[in-house]
Amino acid sequence: MSTVGIISTNLDIRPDSWRDQLPFVRYTTSTFEISDTVPSSARRQWQLTLITVFQRVAFGDADSGPVQDVADWCLRQGLRLLNLYPEDIEILSCEFSSSPTCQCPLTSSVIGRNWLSRAQKSLANIYRADRGSSSSSAASASASQDSEAKRERALAEAEQALNTADYVEARGILSPAVDYLQRAVTAAYARGTVSGTVLVTVRNTSAV
Repeated sequence: MSTVGIISTNLDIRPDSWRDQLPFVRYTTSTFEISDTVPSSARRQWQLTLITVFQRVAFGDADSGPVQDVADWCLRQGLRLLNLYPEDIEILSCEFSSSPTCQCPLTSSVIGRNWLSRAQKSLANIYRADRGSSSSSAASASASQDSEAKRERALAEAEQALNTADYVEARGILSPAVDYLQRAVTAAYARGTVSGTVLVTVRNTSAV
């Protein structure tokens, strides 16, 4: 089994072992860049696998933020592959394939999920802030019978929250995530292999 395969297996067994994988991953990302100019099915396969596994390490603790240099490397390599295989339906729809030999996720999903994972820290902050706000509102409601004032206060708090740094950052990051995931859906529809999982992902991402 290759080193990348061992890393993938280790992450399957112990997701929190991503820190242990960082030395090898960082060595590789500092010495290797995809520079292909001619499409190659065999190279495409292992390159996608490499990006996918390294991306799991980059976002091993997404709520606290990505390993920035590794996340940037993964995004850069994914964009290079997308440029090399812009119309390759096999790549774009690979995630939806039932073939046991097809182990690579679709290129657009690799890129889209990179952006999606980048937003995770802001989304986690928003979730924690919303929980704190809900607890505060519940305590106030028990002490006040003025429902109209309560509704107005809730609307004002919601509007204010939409302009906080976390909301602004999340919206900015999720916009390209939606774009690339939608491209994956379009390609899958063209082949008739779209799955409910990616449709739900795109819908939920667009709703933020």
